[in-house]
Formats: sequence, C-alpha cells, structure tokens
Amino acid sequence: MMITKFRINSLILFIVLPIVLFCGNFSFGIENKTKEQISIATSTVSVELSSSIKYVSLSLKDSIVFALRNNFDIEISKLNAKKEDYNITAEKAKYDPTMKLAADIQNNEVPISSKLVGGLETTSISPYVEEGRTADAIIQSMIPTGATVSLEYNIFRDFSDPAPFSLINPYYQNYIEAKITQPLLKGGGWFYNRSLIYIARNNKKISLAQFKSTAIEVSNTVQEAYWSLVRAIEDLRVARKSLERAEDLLKKNKIQVETGTLAPIEIVDAEAGVASRVEAIISAGNAVKDKGDELKRIMNLADNEIISEAEIIPTDKPDFEPKKVEMKDTIKIAMEKRPELQELHLKTDNAGMEKRRRKNELFPALDFTAGMRYTGLGDELSDANDSTFSEDFQGEFFTVTLAFPVGNRSARSAYNKSKTDERQAGINVKKKELDIVVEVRVSVRAVMTNVERVNATRKARELAQRRLEVEEKKYSVGRSTSLEILRAQEDLATAEGNEARAIIDYEISLGKLEKAKGTILDSYDIKLEEEAI
Repeated sequence: MMITKFRINSLILFIVLPIVLFCGNFSFGIENKTKEQISIATSTVSVELSSSIKYVSLSLKDSIVFALRNNFDIEISKLNAKKEDYNITAEKAKYDPTMKLAADIQNNEVPISSKLVGGLETTSISPYVEEGRTADAIIQSMIPTGATVSLEYNIFRDFSDPAPFSLINPYYQNYIEAKITQPLLKGGGWFYNRSLIYIARNNKKISLAQFKSTAIEVSNTVQEAYWSLVRAIEDLRVARKSLERAEDLLKKNKIQVETGTLAPIEIVDAEAGVASRVEAIISAGNAVKDKGDELKRIMNLADNEIISEAEIIPTDKPDFEPKKVEMKDTIKIAMEKRPELQELHLKTDNAGMEKRRRKNELFPALDFTAGMRYTGLGDELSDANDSTFSEDFQGEFFTVTLAFPVGNRSARSAYNKSKTDERQAGINVKKKELDIVVEVRVSVRAVMTNVERVNATRKARELAQRRLEVEEKKYSVGRSTSLEILRAQEDLATAEGNEARAIIDYEISLGKLEKAKGTILDSYDIKLEEEAI
C-alpha cells in the first residue's frame, strides 16, 4: 500500500520586509543630510539618515507598521505559529516507515544424554555442538486507517555435530513474510488516526488568529497614541494663538496709554493675560513631549539612539467627515472578522474532534491480523532463496485478538472530560459573541456621540469668535475693558480646544470601531503576509 505524502508550506508571517533602520514613508529634519534608498516590497522611498535628527515626520499608517514590526508580542506570535508547523510534522511522522535490522550468533556445546543423538554406546560423555546464525530485516509502517503493515526477510543457518537425522548439515532456511494488523474498534478508522493532524492544523490557525488579534490590539493602541499626540499639538497651537491675541492686546494698550487714551491699569491686565498664556504654552509643550515619548515607546523606539530625542511630527491631520454607521451591518461584519471569535470556533472544533477520539477509546481492542509467508530451504543460501517462492513452501495466517479493560474507568473519565471541554468551548463562543455585540454597540454610539460633539463644539467656537469680535468693537469705542477682551479670548481658546479635541476623539472612536469590527488593519491598508497551510 502506497502512503501519500502531504507537503505543508511553512507559515511565514511578515508585517513588512525588514529594512536597514526604518520602513514607511518618513521625512526627517536633520543636519549634514545623507540620502539612502530603501526598498520596501515593490516601492522605493527616500530616507535621510543622520546622527543629528531634529524631527521625524510620521504618518499614522507608518506608526502602526513601525509598532507591528518592532512589537515583542508580534514576534512571539510568529514563533508560536512556526512551532505549530513542527507539531503538524510530528503528527505526520508517525506514518513514516521504520526499518529494523538484527543479527544473532549462537554457539552451544552441551553434553549428550541420548543414545539416539550419539549413535554409539559409550561410558564417556560426548559433546553436542550446535551453531546458529540469524539475520533479520523488517520494514513496517502505519497507514491512516490505523493498520500496521510490515515486510520481513529472515535468514537462518544451522550446523550441528553430530546430526544423525539431518538431511542437510549445515542448512540455510529463510522466509519472506508480509503482514497487516488492522484495529477494527479501538484505535481504528481514518478519523481517529488523522485527528491529531487535524487538531494540529487547527492549532496553527489558532496561532494565526492570535497573531492577528495581537496586531489589531497594537494597531488600536498606536492610533490612540498617535491622535493623542495630535491632540497635544493642537492644544499647543491653540495656546500659542491665544498668546498672540493677548500680546496683540498688550501692544495696542501700550500705544493707547502712551497717547493718554487708556488708563495704565489696562496694561497690567493685559500683561497678566500674557503671563498666564505663557504658562499654558509651557504646560502644553511638555504634554507634546510626553505624548511623543509615549508613541515612541509603543513603537519600541524610545531607546533608539538616532531618534530618541527627535520630535515626532504627525503628518495625518484630523478630518471630520461624518460617516453613517449601521449597527446591524457592523455587528455582522464583527462576527465574521473578529479573530478572537475565529479562534474560539477553532477551539470548539478541536474539542469536538477530541471527544470523538475519546469515544473511540471506549471500545474494546479488536485487532485483525492477516499475512502470507514464503519459506525456503537448502544447503546453500542461493538454493534456499530459489525455493522460497515455490508453491510448496507458502502459507497464510489469520488472527483475531480481543482485549478490553475491566471497568474501563480511565477511558470513560477521559471521554467525560472531553464532553465537558466541548460544552465549555461552546459557552466561550457564545460569551465572546455577546462581548463583541456590546463592544460594537458602545463603539457605534461613541462615533455618533462624537459627531454630535463636533457639531456642538463647532457652533460654540463660532459663537465665541463672534463674541470676541463684538467685545473688540466695543473696546475700540471705550465700551469694554481689557479684562472682558481677555475673558473673550480665553473663551475662544477653550472653544477652539474643545472643537479640536472633539474632532480627534471622533478619529479615535472611528479607530476603535474598526478594532471592534476586526477590520482596523484593512482600514489602514496593512496586510499581514502569510502562507496558508
């Protein structure tokens, strides 16, 4: 019986091809510029490298790719998938043929106690000499039905002295035997003997699902950190703009005080307004550095000698484009795409196969053995080989063996445990489905809420802008004060900051929604390169 060899392609998981230092579309602000061309897949980008990088312009997609490429959990997931390749090979290895070679030499000298052997009456004890030489070669293999197939070739040479009744001395005897032993109950059948391979293949798919889950989690963490940095930069921009308004007011007040059209106290109020805004800029600038370091940490670049001190300049800007999200459709997509759910379905499948395996082991062992033997005999080895396949020296044999443990408690316990494991796996699937539904609903509501927030904060910012304009007109005709102008400026700065934060929160909520759907990698057009089993 021929055994078909199944070839498995090794699963290779790449986020992007390794490059010298970086990957993605980046631009660096540096001194002593040196350009280096770096090939990434089918595209080529220009990267400027230097030991004195001042800033790094980084897109959100590039940030995610950086993090996926450098994340330790991602690397561990890759290795786990690779280990499953080895487990599959190990399970298939039980069908590899085994060859056994053996040789035996025996030399015996024993006293003769029989007259028939000695042939003469004598009072002395004569020795009986026997020499035996045996060579044996066996090749055997297991087939997917659980049967063991073997082919054996045996050669035996015998010499004895004295040998009064031997027709040939010494003589050669050999045989060729083909045998198959097939389990009919316990341990038999295609499924039982291939099930561990099926389970190992599912385990590899589980490793892949875990890998994708990790990639999704990392991507979501990166997008939150990226937009948090953008939010900190927006806060700094608003603070600087507020400082410019306060400085402009102070400049105008000084001119009016010098001309005698404004009381000196107005300068003091304006200077106080400038001072408070300078403090706000210091705090906002520190927040930008903190958020930049946090993004570097997530990308595992915080200790990079080249860019650890560089300022990250996000190239992606918040863009408010309200999207219509259908709750029902989103939940359906999540049920299809979430790798955690795919993982649990695979584990349930494995539990079902394990239960079938354990059920088989409840049966008694009923084995059927059949074979054929060809035997030869001669005073020379060639004569023995010539007579091996003669019709006079062949035989067949059939054997049926029944064995069963009394009570069978071990197998029964294993089977009952497998049924419990299957039920537990099914419950885990239902629990995860419920968790996903809740997560999607929360994410959808967050997106819709942030749309309303953006609209509300935008209107509030427009009103604050209008109020400041009114106060400035009133101030120009002496009907308002510096304090009122400063309050209106602060209100406008707050409104601008609230609007920017609402827009950025909207971007973050969109990313979380894609994460809840299991499509965040697709949304950023990031492919996990993999080879299927």
